[in-house]
Amino acid sequence: MDKIINILLIEDNPGDALLIRQMLKEGERTIFKVVHDKKLDDGLKHFFNDDFDVILLDLGLSDSQGIETFNRIKNVASKVPIIILTGLSDKEFAINTMSKGAQDYLVKSYLNSIILDRSIHYAIERKRIEEKLKESEERYRIMVEKTRSGVFRINPRNELNYVNQHMAEMLGYQINEMINRSIFDFMDREGRKNLNDHLKKIRNRTGDIHELQFISKDGSKLWALASTNPLFNANNDFLGAVSIITDISARKGVEKNLMDAMIEKDSTFRLIMSNMMEAVKPLIASEYSENYLDKLT
Repeated sequence: MDKIINILLIEDNPGDALLIRQMLKEGERTIFKVVHDKKLDDGLKHFFNDDFDVILLDLGLSDSQGIETFNRIKNVASKVPIIILTGLSDKEFAINTMSKGAQDYLVKSYLNSIILDRSIHYAIERKRIEEKLKESEERYRIMVEKTRSGVFRINPRNELNYVNQHMAEMLGYQINEMINRSIFDFMDREGRKNLNDHLKKIRNRTGDIHELQFISKDGSKLWALASTNPLFNANNDFLGAVSIITDISARKGVEKNLMDAMIEKDSTFRLIMSNMMEAVKPLIASEYSENYLDKLT
């Protein structure tokens, strides 16, 4: 079946609008249904009343000019791809508009059915991918912020460029007190050495799980189990690392108490054995003496 694409065309030049509609009739295996408005206000009314897959927008309209035209339509149609229609003299301005969120721009004097068809399909696909990425990023952002683990990201200079709320709370800081500071600022000498050793390992693309000791804002120590993974770009340049940490201070406390108990138990055992030896020495000596005397008699 032919694919149907609903288009909102906002163009105040009747000749250009007619030409565009004619080009859209030439699409292969795609039916373009076009709603045409000459004014931005009329286009906005149509947008609220109908569903559109793409918007073709001229920036120079009788009721709106330039970037204001784009901003007004984008504010209500943020999830619909917008393609800018422009004259040759406005090409640079159209390119700048793309940095504001437009999916593409088309110079009217160079326009033909093939270019228009391709631009519409590409714009729709790019916007679909963009929205999926936004949804994915939002899900992960929520997951990271809601997790009961600390999460931080460092750049190649070991500076923090992301800290989640729980990480800041674990160390008694506000997030803005930690951002752009070195991760080593929150560790003692031994902790800095341990982390530096692990960072050297992960530069070889090896994820690592390790124990780290942090220093809280109040000076107390926090033991954490950290899972650290490196970040690289497409050129294999090292961009930094992401770490997820879990507070194991309680476990460390149990281990210390257990070790102290074992040491104390060992000391007590040694003391008991020493006392026992002292107690049996006379008996041993006595028994030895009696046996020795028996042999003599």
